[in-house]
Amino acid sequence: MSRKASKNNGRLAKFDELRAEDFLTDTCSIDEIAEYLHALGGDHKAMDERARALGAEIARRASVPRSPQAGQVLENVSKGDLPQGVSESDGKLSEHMLASPFGPVTVARPNESSSEELMKRDFEFRQLLRAYRSGIISDQTFESEMKNLEMGATNGTTGFRAFGTTYTSEREAVIKFLEAVAPAETAGGEAVGEWLKTCKLDCIKGGLKMVVERESYHGRAFAQRLMELGGTVPQNVSPQIRESIDYLCDTGMSDLAKLQKAVMSYPHPEETIRPLFEFADLIKEDQQTKEMVKLFAQDELSTLKWQHNLCTVLTEMQKNGQLDAAA
Repeated sequence: MSRKASKNNGRLAKFDELRAEDFLTDTCSIDEIAEYLHALGGDHKAMDERARALGAEIARRASVPRSPQAGQVLENVSKGDLPQGVSESDGKLSEHMLASPFGPVTVARPNESSSEELMKRDFEFRQLLRAYRSGIISDQTFESEMKNLEMGATNGTTGFRAFGTTYTSEREAVIKFLEAVAPAETAGGEAVGEWLKTCKLDCIKGGLKMVVERESYHGRAFAQRLMELGGTVPQNVSPQIRESIDYLCDTGMSDLAKLQKAVMSYPHPEETIRPLFEFADLIKEDQQTKEMVKLFAQDELSTLKWQHNLCTVLTEMQKNGQLDAAA
């Protein structure tokens, strides 16, 4: 990361004096922030997806204290790591939404910290940023310490950090993940199977035959792994999952409309699946689950890309009158 922005451009000098959260207020215009990030060496177009994810996160967390991750994404754009998520207003439980090709997978987890802990982490972030801007620490040290903050390892904090929160251990994170994904994938396979029964377009039908097998074996494999670890597979999926995949069974909805809805839900496949690959990279002890998650992420990414490519072709055909409007 370069520090030439404010030094080489007097117009942007004020950014050195701003607090991290000031980026999210009217203190700076969107154009100024874009110019500043560009001067730091960032590509504002490439950061657009991260900005959208950040905006969604801020909107969902509007009722709870702001986490220093918001400042981190803006100040250290190459390290931005906020997956999309939601928080319950009672503060007792929070959830993250991971992608499944036809619906979100909800991973419930303990609330990451109290207001006091958030304030402590925010203070640590500010001190680190001040030291970096003053030239006391190098770029490499800054990025290393930012990663430590992100992983919850600063000042003796212990635990396993994944999906934006800190679990007591890697095992707890893995169990929570498997408890969420196993039933969701099974339900996804069943819903895709129902769509397959009424699908009229051969090109979609061919893909669905592969997807239904993927979703089903994902559910079986993760359920088996969960039981091997001493966990219990939930009997039912969350209402959010059920609601997100119900449309697949709607016989009054055309095949193309279903495909378009799936694509609109996840417009950026790589960004959508990124948290799964990152979770796999974080796992160090449970090598079995690690490899399972890696292959799972590759399958999900493949399905999303197939959806996007086929949807583009079929939508263009319909526009040109080459496809029945009811298809």
